[in-house]
Amino acid sequence: MRAALLLALGLSAAPHASAQDIACNPAGNQAEMNQCAFNDLRKADAELNATYAQVLAKLKGQSVALARLKSAQRLWVQLRDADLAAQFPVADKQDPRVEYGSLYPLERAAAQTELTRQRTAYLRKQFLAPAGEGR
Repeated sequence: MRAALLLALGLSAAPHASAQDIACNPAGNQAEMNQCAFNDLRKADAELNATYAQVLAKLKGQSVALARLKSAQRLWVQLRDADLAAQFPVADKQDPRVEYGSLYPLERAAAQTELTRQRTAYLRKQFLAPAGEGR
C-alpha cells in the first residue's frame, strides 16, 4: 500500500533513492520531470544568491543601505513563501501532494523559480544596472 501511494505521488518507493539518483528528463516520468523543475529552481536560487552578493559588495560601507537591503530581502522571502502558500493553499496537516496530485512538486518548484527570477531581475535593475538604466 505504501509503495503504491508513493508511486502515485511520483515518489520512489526505493529506500535508498534520493534526488541525486534521479536524472532530469522533461519527457520522462513524474519524478524525472520534477527533477528538472528542482534543477531549474536550484539554478535560479544560485543566481539570486550571486546577484545578492554582488549588491552587498556594491553597498559595502553603506551601513544604512546594507541594513535596509537585508531587511527587504528577509521580507521578500516571507512574501515569496506567502505567495506560494496562497497559490497552493492547504490546511494544517494536509498533504499538498494529495490535494494537488503528482504535479504539485513540479508546479510549486516552477512557481518558486519564477518568483526567484523576478527578484533577481529586480535586484539587478535597481542596484547593479549602470546609471540611467536602473530605477
